[in-house]
Amino acid sequence: MKKRILSVLLVAVMVVSLLAACGNSEKTPVDAGTTAKDGKNESQGVTSGMEAVEGLEANAPEAPTTTGAGVKIGFVSTGVLGDKALTDTTWAGLNKLKEDYPDVEIKIYESPNGTTDWEPNIIAASEWADLVIVNASSCGEILLSVAERFPDVYYVANEFPVEDNPQFASDVYACNEVAFLLGCLAGLFTQNTDIPGINEEHVVGYISGMEAPTTLDYFTGFEAGAKFTCPDVTVLQSWTGSYTDPLLAKEMTKGMISQGADCILGCISSAVVGVFEACDEADIYSFGLDTNKDADYEGKIITSGLKCGDVTSYKFGKEFIEGTWEPGFILMDCASGALDITDMATIKEHLQMDVIDDYYNQAIEIRDDLRAGKIEVPYIPAARGEE
Repeated sequence: MKKRILSVLLVAVMVVSLLAACGNSEKTPVDAGTTAKDGKNESQGVTSGMEAVEGLEANAPEAPTTTGAGVKIGFVSTGVLGDKALTDTTWAGLNKLKEDYPDVEIKIYESPNGTTDWEPNIIAASEWADLVIVNASSCGEILLSVAERFPDVYYVANEFPVEDNPQFASDVYACNEVAFLLGCLAGLFTQNTDIPGINEEHVVGYISGMEAPTTLDYFTGFEAGAKFTCPDVTVLQSWTGSYTDPLLAKEMTKGMISQGADCILGCISSAVVGVFEACDEADIYSFGLDTNKDADYEGKIITSGLKCGDVTSYKFGKEFIEGTWEPGFILMDCASGALDITDMATIKEHLQMDVIDDYYNQAIEIRDDLRAGKIEVPYIPAARGEE
């Protein structure tokens, strides 16, 4: 009985201490749950009390055993909301988490100034939150450096592998797999001259900003997918050196079109608008990435490869809240449900061709085979933190 009373007193002391700490915070980023003046979501503030996770090192932070009450989760984005990409989908997962666990407090730290915002935002989130989720593909080293200063905070490094660190869970999306599905559809389309805009040459294209592990992973999967359904296909590739210059992306896309490409994947962030415009003007086809962009250029986007950041952020947040969170690295692949394609309803409606339904069904069969481990897609080891 004495031990039980002592445990209760210790928990009470922890809660009072954390309440005092929370009261000193001057950070005011966007929260999840209510609506701010700018239309973004904000949440109700609560206090925090947590118990230790069994099996972690003695100096590791404590994980919650509650179901939301007192838990604070901060999300640091390398961009801003409204990107129709990973920032938006990650935030959507956290808002769903807020719905299911209304007592949890969630805030986003956006980076409208790009790289100059990353370190101060990670620091601010670390000062406030129990768990900090960072879309870290571009700022992973900064994240690791900041985390050393906050040994009592847990982190999720999204798109940045971290091994053997009790503060970190991390993940990488199997971008090669979702690109493989898009490549399969490109290979099917480029063979069918009955489809308006498809020429007799079997040529498709891939355009991105810079040759980095992730963008090379996309290309590797896209090329493998195109050759899976069209063995004699030629896959062009082009690197613009910029993710924010749609005019340059448009001109380089036109160059691919002049070489016979009739299906082009643009993995080039906001500059993808230039890819879409060039394909639309030439009456050929492109693909969306990350979120559903099928209706952006109606009838010219075959499908969108979905990188479901909401699945990832919800998973890690739920595990943290329920006390089952563990450090380590995981691969978010098709089997995890984090990658998929859209239902192609927009292009089906536009083209009114039965063969489009057939192509979609083939793509879904291939996706299911990926989930079952029946197909191995080549990938770039560096994109997964491998040597």
